[in-house]
Amino acid sequence: MTKSLLAVVSHPDDETFGCGGTLAVHADAGADVDVICLTCTPPGRRLELENAAEILGINEPMIFDAEEITFEDALVKRVRDVIAEVRPRAVITHLPFDYHREHRATYELVKEAVEWAAHTTGSWEPWSVGRLLLMEVNTLIPTPHVLVDISGTIERKMVAVDCYTTQLAKFPWGYYQDLSMKKAELRGVQGGCGHAEAFVEESLPVNGPFYPVKSTRSLLE
Repeated sequence: MTKSLLAVVSHPDDETFGCGGTLAVHADAGADVDVICLTCTPPGRRLELENAAEILGINEPMIFDAEEITFEDALVKRVRDVIAEVRPRAVITHLPFDYHREHRATYELVKEAVEWAAHTTGSWEPWSVGRLLLMEVNTLIPTPHVLVDISGTIERKMVAVDCYTTQLAKFPWGYYQDLSMKKAELRGVQGGCGHAEAFVEESLPVNGPFYPVKSTRSLLE
């Protein structure tokens, strides 16, 4: 079983604000942790993302530099190709009901890319992602499906949050710092631990004609 985790995010800071503690937990456990960031404007945010990734134990981020995020074939194929190459067990991305238009578009194209990566009809070697998890950045999840205990990495997450000076400057009274900590505390209460991050788990189709594995012999595997 592969030990690889991939987060696909719209902008620098989404990976830290939404699932930075979870990425660090898995990096500490020996998993390969990758991030695709679809946009990076202004360009100075690249260094902020790289610094945050180093703190969290993430591999060097893959930055696509898309001018805007829309559901288009070219962007879907780029994400699909990365999935087929790094072969993650789980993929994390945005919520379909996020307030941010580009977050919603990212969800749509990631779900499409996950499906196409598993097809046997292309030039790539197919890969079926095991789990698709959707994170909360600013829009909160009403009823989480998964709570990841980040008690051991919350301090590093908050250091990574502080890397994003261009974003934090928009709210000098500490909005993003407070929101990140309060979310982690709330989810920790729900999860019976100190601090946690919340996710919705999206079901993935496996029964189409182009998938290499289309059936199971047991519901307990």
